[in-house]
This record gives sequence, C-alpha cells and structure tokens, in this order.
Amino acid sequence: MKSNVSLLRRLGAIAYDGFLAFSLAFFIIGVILIVFFDKQAQTNIFIFFVVLLTYYFYFTWSWVKGGQTLGMKAWKFHIQQNNGKRITHQQAFIRFILSIVSFTTLGLGFVYQLFNSDNLALNDRFSNTRLTKN
Repeated sequence: MKSNVSLLRRLGAIAYDGFLAFSLAFFIIGVILIVFFDKQAQTNIFIFFVVLLTYYFYFTWSWVKGGQTLGMKAWKFHIQQNNGKRITHQQAFIRFILSIVSFTTLGLGFVYQLFNSDNLALNDRFSNTRLTKN
C-alpha cells in the first residue's frame, strides 16, 4: 500500500515529537535526581537509558494506542498497518529500532522514502506499516 505523507511532513512531526519526548525525559530525569539525589544516579549511562526508554514508550504507546503521536496529530496524519488496522507492539518496536538506525546513518532510512515507489521510509517498509493523511 502507498503512503500519502511527504518526507517534509514526516520530518516536521519528528521534530515536534522530538522536542516533546526530550521535555518528558528531562522532567523524568529531574524527578529521579530529586527523589534519589545521589551521585550514582547521575551517570551518563543511566541518563542515556532513561532517555531511550522515555522515547521508546512515548512513540510506541502513541502509535499502538492512538495511531498517532502529538506531532503526527499536529501534522494531520496517522500510522496504520498495510491492511488498515492499528499497528501492533511488535511493529512499533521494529519502527522504533529502525528509526534510530535511520538517524544514526544521517537520515538515510528516511531519505529512502524519496526513492521508494510506495513513498515508504525504511521503518515503514520493514514494519509493514504506512502513514496516511487524516
């Protein structure tokens, strides 16, 4: 199935959601540091995992439960399986991991959308999902 969401719209939602997820992670880390106020709680690896888990739950929960994140809602599109149903936790996990891979390769997984005949990014293709305008 073909996606009708442009790369620009996708990147707009990613930026919007990135700021929201970062703010949420910043708040959670602040609460943890206030509650446990210990030097060991401030290790880089601990903070990295808190941020990673926050991003993971923000995106996957939004995709599975509501079909869209707040950024996707603002940019007026949602995610669904190729058969039109809501995505599963497994598909959300695959999308999340491949999104990280796409970012760490300078966005190549998203640029792939420009060359795909169905207008799908790499994470869409391998998770059997697609983005559609509302």
